[in-house]
Amino acid sequence: MKELQELQGVVKDMQNGQYQIVIRKATEADVRQIAEILVEDWKRAYRDIMDSAFLDAMSVEQRYPIELQRYRKYTVAANGQEILGYAWNEMIEEEAADCEIVALYVRYNKRKSGIGKARFQNAMDSFQAAGKKTMIVWCLKENHEAREFYERMGGKAEQTGTHTWGNRAYDMISYRYRLDE
Repeated sequence: MKELQELQGVVKDMQNGQYQIVIRKATEADVRQIAEILVEDWKRAYRDIMDSAFLDAMSVEQRYPIELQRYRKYTVAANGQEILGYAWNEMIEEEAADCEIVALYVRYNKRKSGIGKARFQNAMDSFQAAGKKTMIVWCLKENHEAREFYERMGGKAEQTGTHTWGNRAYDMISYRYRLDE
């Protein structure tokens, strides 16, 4: 997979209630907050979906070195120094799509505030600017909140598959978006 090069030097601002959101490339200084967001989100959102022992074993300290290796692939939604969410967008070379949102997370207590929608739209805008035609997003099949979000954003359920975390395989579903329509 090739990393999507976000439009360099372009920062998007949006007013969102009581704070301003800036969407920008992640920096090394953001890594701890990125790990915090991922761990909290997984422990809360996936509690009744994924293996409890796997979720209970997750920690910021465990995720920090992983995210330290990946952060250059991320864009973040920030309000000052606080990271409110992040996304990982990739160019891909697959039959079903030519770009993918690999991950899209919003700080759990900031959900339903428009941040996820802004992150999603930023990914679509970046992919369209790069001339991409079809975007795909995968999520856990049992993650009904994510599925409803992706459907509200215009996605069409398409493929199914599995992904293994810990010692268990989980059913996944993809959503496809036409970017050239």
